Amino acid sequence: MHGWGQWYAIAAAAVVAGCYLCGRRSRIGTLIALLSAVEVTAAIAVARTQDTVSWLADQAVVVLAVFAALAGAYRRLRHEFVEQGWAHARDARLHERTRIAADLHDTLGHDLALLSLQAAGIQVGAQDPEIREQAAAVRAGTAAAIETVRRIVDLLDVDADADVATVLDRARAAGMALEVRGTAPREPFVARLVTEALSNAVRHAPGAPVTITFAGRRVKVVNPVSEQAAAGRPGAGLAMLSARLEQARGSLTAGSTDGMFQVVADVPAGMDEDSGRLGADYRSRRRRVRRMLAGTILIPFAVLLVVATGFYTWAVRDASMEERVFAGLRVGMSEAAAVRVLPGRESPVRWGGSSKPGCRYFTDGNYPLAYGNYVVCFSGNRVSRLEDLTGRDR
Repeated sequence: MHGWGQWYAIAAAAVVAGCYLCGRRSRIGTLIALLSAVEVTAAIAVARTQDTVSWLADQAVVVLAVFAALAGAYRRLRHEFVEQGWAHARDARLHERTRIAADLHDTLGHDLALLSLQAAGIQVGAQDPEIREQAAAVRAGTAAAIETVRRIVDLLDVDADADVATVLDRARAAGMALEVRGTAPREPFVARLVTEALSNAVRHAPGAPVTITFAGRRVKVVNPVSEQAAAGRPGAGLAMLSARLEQARGSLTAGSTDGMFQVVADVPAGMDEDSGRLGADYRSRRRRVRRMLAGTILIPFAVLLVVATGFYTWAVRDASMEERVFAGLRVGMSEAAAVRVLPGRESPVRWGGSSKPGCRYFTDGNYPLAYGNYVVCFSGNRVSRLEDLTGRDR
């Protein structure tokens, strides 16, 4: 018996673990098949052995397995929700770039302009030729910085739904030398991708010509870059776009080769549709996670309640004895007289051990097990013993 108990525990643990994995991987069909197999096996066993206590243990395993499956599904949905949240944050950051562009122009551009004017004043008023040269260098560097800021602002200050043609026109208007090959897709996501690549070129290779190639769903942006700039890492914006593309089963690579910096992206179709649905999907997944969390707690209890109620209904059928009937029985009365008032069948659940020879067990209707707590024993066609296990005083 001890060995059988070990094997039962191992089988129960395997069922629970399997249900958890089914929920974690959304294998609903496998989950239903596994739970159905457990229930069929339990039904066959109780039909052959009439061991209802073991059947109840089987139902406890089923309830635990349902809980495990829901817990696995909750973990899966929560993981998807977190990933969706990061995607939502990345998309929100891309839309924030337009506002940052305006702030950059109004603050940093203004401060650099003032610095340039101050350097010009020093250059004009200084008597020392060396100081005038230094002021001229500061003025030239400031002017170059202002031009760089202006180009970046012109590139960033694009409406979130703009197309690639608008981005290219703004880049040319900002003084960039562009060579465009192929037909540009009219998609806002591709426009954001090209914007980020051109912004990267302005920061690391100002004034260098840029070649943009469109070939189907592939976008390639190439520009010369200095050795110092080539040693740096690609911008955070490119990293965010790369993560977004990977989530949509696309790809983006960026790096320097032989003095040329290349951004190559394979853009899946429907990226903008996914972006438009991102906020709604995020909120929908958040609601699903909350419902799943509530279901993980409530559904196993509901299953347990249904199983217990169904078992109770079956256990008390024709096996329930009223207190007054049991009180009317007497030791020594004939078996035939006792049988006329006894229920049609015995209670299927025994409490505290196996049945005693010559005894019959009936229930007072206790929920949920409906175990036999009225014991009527016969010997020589007479009632030989009466036991009241209800705990009530008679």
